[in-house]
Amino acid sequence: MLLNTDSAAAADQPAAHSSPTSLIGDNFASGQLADALAWLEKVSQGWGLNPTAASIFAMATAISGVLVICFVANLVGKLVIKRVIHSPLRKHSSVWASQTIEQQVLVRMSHFVPIVLLSLALPAFKLYGIEWWLRPLLEVAAIWVMVRVLWGVIEVSERTLIEKGFENKMPIVGMSQAAKMIVLLIGFLFILSALFAKSPLWFISGLGAMMAVLLLIFKDAILGFVAGVQIAANQMVRVGDWITVPSKGVDGDVEIITLTTVHIRAFDKTLVLIPAYDLITTPFQNWRGMSESGGRRIKRSIPIDINSIRFADESDIDRYRKFSLVHGYLSHTTDDITAWNEGHNVDTTNVVNGRQQTNVGIYRAYIKAYLHNHPKIFSEKFTFLVRQLEPGPNGLPIELYVFSNDNRWVQYEEIQADIFDHLLAAAPHFDLQVYQSPSGSDVRALKA
Repeated sequence: MLLNTDSAAAADQPAAHSSPTSLIGDNFASGQLADALAWLEKVSQGWGLNPTAASIFAMATAISGVLVICFVANLVGKLVIKRVIHSPLRKHSSVWASQTIEQQVLVRMSHFVPIVLLSLALPAFKLYGIEWWLRPLLEVAAIWVMVRVLWGVIEVSERTLIEKGFENKMPIVGMSQAAKMIVLLIGFLFILSALFAKSPLWFISGLGAMMAVLLLIFKDAILGFVAGVQIAANQMVRVGDWITVPSKGVDGDVEIITLTTVHIRAFDKTLVLIPAYDLITTPFQNWRGMSESGGRRIKRSIPIDINSIRFADESDIDRYRKFSLVHGYLSHTTDDITAWNEGHNVDTTNVVNGRQQTNVGIYRAYIKAYLHNHPKIFSEKFTFLVRQLEPGPNGLPIELYVFSNDNRWVQYEEIQADIFDHLLAAAPHFDLQVYQSPSGSDVRALKA
């Protein structure tokens, strides 16, 4: 009974005013801050302020002090990172170390310091009713700092891979942008989760209802993104590739591949931006195979005036024998043709009987021998062909289909020009005329 009486008596006593420390006490820092708040309220009331004004004064003073401490702590954290951590990284010769400093990944992490301090101090402000809206803001700030840090890691990885030469094997910039978009999307979902106190899965499930609207609004961006992923996955285009897009009038080297656009440096040094989606829907030519093979095709014709084509008689053959490149060919074919005609009792008094050599046939043999002996032409590894095309209004085309062993543009053009300079000049020595349309001088010569 005594215990019950004492308990009842204790229950009848008025409850003592709870101090902020006894209400909070979540951690040492918040407890100390709560004691400081109580002391400030007591001191300000001693100055003649009413309890409400004293409470506001204490809260404003404490918040100002905490913000100053967070600002100083952030500066100190950056200073420590730059002086203590960056110093050994500068001595490291690796690319990732220099890029970590340049992209300031660790400096971005210093923003966690004020967030942690504010989180520790936050329980002390429960009595003032600001924790309910300040805590989500701190969570949002922490998520955003984490997103920026991850972006920095992605940028360091991107620069490191580019420096190591992987850009020519895979679209590093496009992959980096895709990773950044994924990180940003995940961060955005977590920010919404923090602001509305909902699970991120709740927002993901709600996106299904908005998908039709999103597809309509962001159609171009989505198509560009999908095209960029396809280009990256299939390696249709790489940085450094020479591509030609006839429908766009584009001819140049790929400089940058993003998720939505492809930057092409045309040969006139202008920069052309093509949507990545266009490379999926329109035909284009990629010259990468030619570049990697080491050879470049020469496909050009010499039009021979048909009126200059004739059978080669003995005097012609004797004269052509002086050309070292066809001397062996003429000796072999002459003996072979003579033996064939004799074996078939051919009457050679008429040149149209049996087998005969022609000046254009000997010229073709000369072209083959000349190209076989040319130091800049592949004669075995690639297709090697000298052929006649169908005769037409512009004469008889003798086409060269060969490959040079230097695929650089300037050098390739010089090789091609040197070959045709020689072959065009050599044609008259085989009593052949290169066809060209009548010019003004030809008309004047007729009038004369």
